[in-house]
Amino acid sequence: MRQIVFRRTGPPSVLELEEVPDLTPGPGEVRIAVEAAGVNFADLMARMGVYPDAPPLPSVVGYEVAGTVDAVGHGVDPGRVGEPVVALTRFGGYATQ
Repeated sequence: MRQIVFRRTGPPSVLELEEVPDLTPGPGEVRIAVEAAGVNFADLMARMGVYPDAPPLPSVVGYEVAGTVDAVGHGVDPGRVGEPVVALTRFGGYATQ
């Protein structure tokens, strides 16, 4: 998968696109093929280093996504694959999964 990560805080130029292994959903989880991610004030504040609840660096922010369920973990109905979804995420929305 691809994600946008920053390893230091600062202007938009600190954002880097990188390839990482695909995610595997755990029990009770789904994986979303992200088709759109919001860019909001909290994302910008985290990138600039002034958001109090920002994850540690290196970081992938992104608090909301829309896409399609493309994999499910144990205990999740396999019929969910292919369903369109929106999700509020704590972090990690600037990614393809």
